[in-house]
Amino acid sequence: MKLVTVWFTEEEKAFLDELAKTEDVTLSKALREGAQLYFEDAAKKLGASDWLEARRGEGGEARPA
Repeated sequence: MKLVTVWFTEEEKAFLDELAKTEDVTLSKALREGAQLYFEDAAKKLGASDWLEARRGEGGEARPA
């Protein structure tokens, strides 16, 4: 696992807090899943889906770096 720092405005943070509350998940999980969706979409656009899939662990989970 790696530690990542992300800066949000107060408005962005409030929006993410509300989203996490309405979806009944932790803010951390919401951010991780959002990042995963973003990078999967970017990989498809770049034609790198095969590369991304080849680096996944068992059960579709990303392997630790």
